[in-house]
Amino acid sequence: MPDELGFDELLDDGGLIARLLGKTAAGRRRELLYGTDLPVVLLVGGPGMGKGRLLRCIRTSFGPRVPTAYVDCALTDSRVLAEERPGSRSEVTEVLRKVALQYGDWGGDGGGIAVPRLYAGLAAVAASDPLARAAPLVDEVARLDGILPPGSFWRGVLKGTAKNYVGYLTGLVTSPLAGPFLNALLDGLFARVSTEGRAALAACYGEYPGAGGHPQAGLRALGEDFQQGGEARRLAEGFLFRALRQDIDAAYHGVRGRMSRVGRPALLLDHADGSLGRRLVKAALEDRERGHHDRLVVFATARREDGGRFLHRAGSSHDGMATWQPFTGTLPEWSRPPGGVPDHAPLWRGVLLVRMPVLTRDRQKDEISRLRGGHGQPDNAVRLRIHSGVHRLSGGRPRFVTRLGEATAAVAIAFPTPEECTDWAILDARVRAGEDEQGRPVADRPVADVLVDELVVQQRPEELPPEHRGHWLDLLTHLSVAHDVECAQTLMRAVQEGRTEQLNAYRIAELLEDTGWPGCPRHFIGDLGLRRLLTRRLYGLRAGGAAWHADHALLQGHYRDLGDRHPDALFVTAAAHRMHHLLASDGADLVTRYLADSFRTRPVDEWCEELLAIADAALIGVDDDRYARALGETQVRGDTLRRQVDRLLHAVWLTEDRTQPLEEIVPGVLRGPLRELSEELAKVADEAVRDQGPEGADVARAADGAALLIRMARDWGDRAEDKQPLKRCVCTEHIGFG
Repeated sequence: MPDELGFDELLDDGGLIARLLGKTAAGRRRELLYGTDLPVVLLVGGPGMGKGRLLRCIRTSFGPRVPTAYVDCALTDSRVLAEERPGSRSEVTEVLRKVALQYGDWGGDGGGIAVPRLYAGLAAVAASDPLARAAPLVDEVARLDGILPPGSFWRGVLKGTAKNYVGYLTGLVTSPLAGPFLNALLDGLFARVSTEGRAALAACYGEYPGAGGHPQAGLRALGEDFQQGGEARRLAEGFLFRALRQDIDAAYHGVRGRMSRVGRPALLLDHADGSLGRRLVKAALEDRERGHHDRLVVFATARREDGGRFLHRAGSSHDGMATWQPFTGTLPEWSRPPGGVPDHAPLWRGVLLVRMPVLTRDRQKDEISRLRGGHGQPDNAVRLRIHSGVHRLSGGRPRFVTRLGEATAAVAIAFPTPEECTDWAILDARVRAGEDEQGRPVADRPVADVLVDELVVQQRPEELPPEHRGHWLDLLTHLSVAHDVECAQTLMRAVQEGRTEQLNAYRIAELLEDTGWPGCPRHFIGDLGLRRLLTRRLYGLRAGGAAWHADHALLQGHYRDLGDRHPDALFVTAAAHRMHHLLASDGADLVTRYLADSFRTRPVDEWCEELLAIADAALIGVDDDRYARALGETQVRGDTLRRQVDRLLHAVWLTEDRTQPLEEIVPGVLRGPLRELSEELAKVADEAVRDQGPEGADVARAADGAALLIRMARDWGDRAEDKQPLKRCVCTEHIGFG
């Protein structure tokens, strides 16, 4: 996909990125957005929303214009390097070294950024290992030389001091040297540093907790805290990040900095909702809350819609968090809310939450057309079906749109007629899945399998216990047929039977939320596209859809055991919930009989609610005869009422399941049986008036029901004409009007 897809308002010359950085992608100046107190910009959105792609765009387009560093916090390289010398390194110190190298190598206006404050702090940490001996300590300090520009005064000070001290001690002692080595290192540094350099270190490390304004004491305390581990180490690591930001600020001060540097530098933290990213973001937010402002624009990505649980203190509201979504026509306003108490204020006060944009219908069509490129164009009806199917499945999620567009672009011939262009056919279309480790093309795969890998397997929740990582996808696959947590927990007990360690549905729901998937009150898997992917996978787990049928049979048994009249929050009764799973797995005949029987005895409003809930069932693995049944073209055994109910059930099922675009006849097909049922109730009311008088209970029920069905015929028909689902649902509300 083109990296800029959907990001126009973010990346253009007057957009958010240019105004934050003070330069356009072409290098022209822009008035800076906000003052000296800057927010951390959190780019939030679930899997496939383009967060990492936006960071790549910033790095590619704006990186040549302002100093820019990028870190993928999900990679393990920094952790591996830290584990080689755990007494002298940590994952955070390795990341800060990596960032410093990128700023030092920057070749734009003003040149690379020197980081002497960070250098001194990292050297103090490197020299503080109480178990290391002379040569390893020297090597650790020398390893830091690369983060300062060649020829820098700072670059040789610590290394020279270390070498001299080691030469003095050679052969004299064999005990660990951390204490005297660190002291000698600092003594040598402050003996040789200039007045200006000493002032810079004093302004930074003199503020370290317990330093009392003495930078040498601060650096010693920093090393000791690092060795202590736990919260003390986190304090030291956060202070090192502050030292880096002070180095960056210093590069913009003085005559040379003011003349050669324009705008603000950027730090891009991808996958920042993991433990490493949270430590960095939290340190910056806490510093800025305490008044330690800097000019570094931190862009970080997070999957949760609220940015992550670490931002919010228990019991505190985050209603005041600044949130912005592109395509609103204005840039976001932000200022720190008044009244915060440092160390007690919630971190969200320093955040600007930017919700990643979904692709509009027009942008989706443009992307599909672009991907088709030189491929032959399908006929207009098939093309419209493809566009509609991609929109239904993707909900505008960019990764979905592009992958489905790639698959359908090359296989239009697989959809010879519009009727064959269903969601399942689109998901079965094959797409090139990339290259293997040797760079060889991988065999084409169904696009559904590729999306499952990219959106689920490769983006497991951080807090998912290791013993569940191998079957996380299988758990979600079975949950594709679940609705509320009770329904989901019934499945989880059966699926995990015999396992010592089990995940309950409540924990799985929390893990899905942490991964950035939206919730839906009516479906446990709250994203329609993800639910379709998992439904398809469930049907294919065992031959003939055996796993699919088994899960539905399990839930039928559960709700049968509860008793038909047992209340159900989503389906009115347990019987209706059971009928839903019966419809999905075993067809409509028994469901039609149930609905026809209950129509004679139930209040019509409850009956309509049950009908809508029952008919929200996926149809997969069998021929789709719903249009024929809705039109009354199939023989149905039973009386007139049962035939009317059967037609209505199948018309509602078509509208609610929506695995294919609705035909123009559906609104009329919906209205017909509803009006006929209304007439039946009107006749019942007339007969009851003759038998009971106008005040009889049967009269009131029948008359009210007849009026309600007339309204339903109008309302449901209008919704179907607008291509909207009949019952409002979070995961299908994007479908309407298309």
